[in-house]
Amino acid sequence: MRQIPGQFTQEIRVYYADTDAGGIVYHARYLEFAERCRSEFLRHIGCPLVSDEGNNFVVRRAQIEWHAPARLDDLLICQTLVISARGAKVNMEHRFFAGEVMTTQISVELAYITKALRPARLPASLIAAMLPPSEM
Repeated sequence: MRQIPGQFTQEIRVYYADTDAGGIVYHARYLEFAERCRSEFLRHIGCPLVSDEGNNFVVRRAQIEWHAPARLDDLLICQTLVISARGAKVNMEHRFFAGEVMTTQISVELAYITKALRPARLPASLIAAMLPPSEM
């Protein structure tokens, strides 16, 4: 899959452990899927999950909307989009699709923090790697 700045796409297969008794993806699993996609996005842009100084991202806020069920053995596509990045926070969106149907949308606000759990300004190089050139 072709990746463009500010957007990352990843496939996620729905396994039996991801579903409820009815074979539908359990609602809380989407938070785990989104975390995996964020981690892979950060790896993709060359950002360590924890910097040498101990800085890392934590989720400050998340809002989830479920639109349609995903089921056992579906191949979901997660589009991770960076909406904004400035100061010590990043706003992202994760959009999950089963085929052409959007199943779930998660808006996430991340805080970039130090080892001492204090907010830290995002490095300019990280912002540049996250956002499309037109949005910087």
